[in-house]
Amino acid sequence: MTRERTIVAAGGVVWRPRPGTRNGVELLVAHRPRYDDWTFPKGKRDDGEPVQRTAVREIEEETGLRVHLGVPLPAVRYRVGAGPKIVHYWSARPDPESPGAFVPNKEVDEVRWLRPREVRDLLTYTHDRDLLAAFRGRRDAGHHKARSLVVLRHGKAASAGRWRGADHDRPLTDLGLSQAEGLALTLSQYGPARMLASPALRCRQTLAPLADSVGHPVAIDRRLVEDAPATAVAAVVREAMARRGLAVLCSHLPTLMIAFDAIGLKPLDLAPGEGVVVHHRHGRVVSTERLP
Repeated sequence: MTRERTIVAAGGVVWRPRPGTRNGVELLVAHRPRYDDWTFPKGKRDDGEPVQRTAVREIEEETGLRVHLGVPLPAVRYRVGAGPKIVHYWSARPDPESPGAFVPNKEVDEVRWLRPREVRDLLTYTHDRDLLAAFRGRRDAGHHKARSLVVLRHGKAASAGRWRGADHDRPLTDLGLSQAEGLALTLSQYGPARMLASPALRCRQTLAPLADSVGHPVAIDRRLVEDAPATAVAAVVREAMARRGLAVLCSHLPTLMIAFDAIGLKPLDLAPGEGVVVHHRHGRVVSTERLP
């Protein structure tokens, strides 16, 4: 029997502060004329595309809004005519530097900003109302305002045993450079504000495509070297978590083990080019996403 191929899609529950309130929010919903339904913006993944990129691209294509991703929300599974489908969702906020403007299109002919209870009454599908309930749970806990930190191991580097130069000059391999490009495509969807790297060339090269993508420089931090003392690494983590905006720390596996401990997470044995997005609120981890 031929196994059905799962259709993969992604989208977001886009929110903004409701004017005149302290903690109120408004959510963005879209009307699709083809189905005459009201739903959250989403769409199918292109071949080889990270689902984070799919979510941001589809939201912008349907609503005109460029967004940054926040905490992940539960994936939704259901069947369509072509087979099983899974849609990955995130809480998302409009990018203040790219406000955009909605233009009716063949996919979406109307969008509305509404209060959550108004959204619930308007949504067409039960699975969207379940997604709304999940977002409201995050909102009630304040998680929709969580800050984010990426802990990233440098990409695949030249073999230490075969490299004849200084270790800090050991470069990425072709695979490592490809990993760096892929990480840039994924991490740029979260709107990184700061990138900190060990002085080692392989760490700087890993963040270079991301820096080019978002227009922010890579800062070299000697506290992220491979043999850094635990107190120094912990200080970097504390500083990164205390500031607004997403920070990306790229270092070596032994250093990252210390960083995980400082964050309050069980250490993860990351392979070269792997990372974790840590969403935190008031110093407490509320969600994590492992990046392949």
